Amino acid sequence: MTRVSVIIPAYNEEQRLAATIESVRTIPFSHEIICVNDGSSDQTAKIAEELADTCVHLPVNRGKGQALQMGWKLAKGMYILCLDADLTHTAAEATVLLEPLMEKRADLTISKIVSKGNGGRGIVKQRAQKIIHKQTGIWLEAPLSGQRAFQRRWLRLLLSRPYDGFGIETIMCLHMIQGGARLLEIETSMEHREMGKSVSGILHRLRQWRQIEKQWRRESI
Repeated sequence: MTRVSVIIPAYNEEQRLAATIESVRTIPFSHEIICVNDGSSDQTAKIAEELADTCVHLPVNRGKGQALQMGWKLAKGMYILCLDADLTHTAAEATVLLEPLMEKRADLTISKIVSKGNGGRGIVKQRAQKIIHKQTGIWLEAPLSGQRAFQRRWLRLLLSRPYDGFGIETIMCLHMIQGGARLLEIETSMEHREMGKSVSGILHRLRQWRQIEKQWRRESI
């Protein structure tokens, strides 16, 4: 049986996807790479077809939540590793997220990427932290991190819930904690594209906030 299923959702990542997949290939466990092309308009689909073991093409952009769930449905591994498509050569460091799962010290591991200070996600992160803390009493340092891994047995729970876009990281943490999962945050040196305080960065954070709030309101009903 494949030990690790690596799920990479990708939207218009032609500049970074190839390097990310090539780096993932160096992970020292038997693995499969499932890339979900989330309605990209650039060459992402072509790169994914050439380099991933399995490639799923969504005809339109459905958002990160649905893209990840599509990949989870196809996963064959004992451990599920979720990675953003823009990690490039640092993706291989995800090995450190798998070891605590294999040693049965955690059910979900999350990467705490050391920020260079220009990410500009503080307000959104604080909102996610407060949502999780309010419901569970647990304060996470990296609730928005897309670099995370979990044991296969949690797929049943995670596939039974709807996830919207960038709300998935926050709300899946909430669901897993409420389900009894042991979480472990691990500091890593993985790097991804920082959008900073540019117009595109501000718009991205507004989308994050809106999608987190949308999902949170649904959970609260």
